[in-house]
Amino acid sequence: MAFPATFVDLQQDVIEKGRLDSDQDVQRVKDWLNTAYYTAVIETNFYETAAIISSPLPPNAVSFAVPASTVKIEYIVPTGSDAQVWGPMDEITFEEILELRAYSGGTVSTGAPSRYAFRSAGAPTIEFWPQAVGGEVLTFYGASLPSPMVADSDQPIIPEPYRQVIAYGALMDAAEFQKDLISQQTWQGQYQDTLQRFRGFTNTRPGSKVAQFRVEGRRGYPRANSVDTGY
Repeated sequence: MAFPATFVDLQQDVIEKGRLDSDQDVQRVKDWLNTAYYTAVIETNFYETAAIISSPLPPNAVSFAVPASTVKIEYIVPTGSDAQVWGPMDEITFEEILELRAYSGGTVSTGAPSRYAFRSAGAPTIEFWPQAVGGEVLTFYGASLPSPMVADSDQPIIPEPYRQVIAYGALMDAAEFQKDLISQQTWQGQYQDTLQRFRGFTNTRPGSKVAQFRVEGRRGYPRANSVDTGY
């Protein structure tokens, strides 16, 4: 297989090793490869980085839908209606959000939202506090899934030499399709070994966070709040 491997290289590798038909089984192989690709990305958290800016929040808004392409939230940075950028919002529990709303008596702050709770569902949302004045925007820093491989020249975001994990994953499906249990066990072993080594590579890369606990302190926002909320 060529180095670095492209989509067509991976297809050819699977067809040859799996003893598949180069005409009739091509579409199956493409689907198996993309399935294995996404499985490896998800299981190792090897996502693409993403920064998505929301539409302006409507007045009195208290929740917002997480962008559909965002699969992992790292930070949410609010920008006030005055275009001033604030620090990252703090993630707290939904119960704390409800308590803050109750204690603030429903008053509108001139600051941007500063706390949020993530609510996972088919369409994930965040509940935030304080409520929006109107016109604020939220920048979601996180991760998203890569685009599937379509063109022959497409390359996965997984670096070499770990792209072989995609081919091994597809070969497991190919062996199942052919009802070849011995080959399936062989490819499964190769897949798990390569996936483990790729996971080790992913886990030992330096990141954006230091390896020490951050000492949190009180921040002076939301500002200009006429009601004493304790923040």
